[in-house]
Amino acid sequence: MADLLDGLARYLAARGHGTYDPTGASGSIFIEALPSSPDTCVVLTVYDDGGEADTRLGYDDVPLQVRVRGTTDPRVSRQLAQAIRSELHGLGETVLPDGTGLILARANHAVAALGTDENRRHEHVVNLKLHVRSVTTHRV
Repeated sequence: MADLLDGLARYLAARGHGTYDPTGASGSIFIEALPSSPDTCVVLTVYDDGGEADTRLGYDDVPLQVRVRGTTDPRVSRQLAQAIRSELHGLGETVLPDGTGLILARANHAVAALGTDENRRHEHVVNLKLHVRSVTTHRV
């Protein structure tokens, strides 16, 4: 999944939703880890929703969480999360920069507030289901 997350991070950065450094040392879009800075940042994480992959289909349903932290103003993280949701929801038939074939992305719900962190920075989240091409030995 690291390649998928790298591809999504590059895709979002190319569309102006932040900056991405594949080493994780800088930027504002991160993979699987929420750093203490910068204040405004995006974290992409694949999670387990308990579903099973179909062994006959050549794609996987991948649950993705996009977590956005902003400032003490809740509008900052909410607006960035909404912009990313709008960018991804309904996106289909796209090859991401890492080569992953995205068949369709759909949001599970609207942007939701998570509250604030210990520094009173607001956080918002949107969960999506990604249908990605996954060719294996037994699936085509």
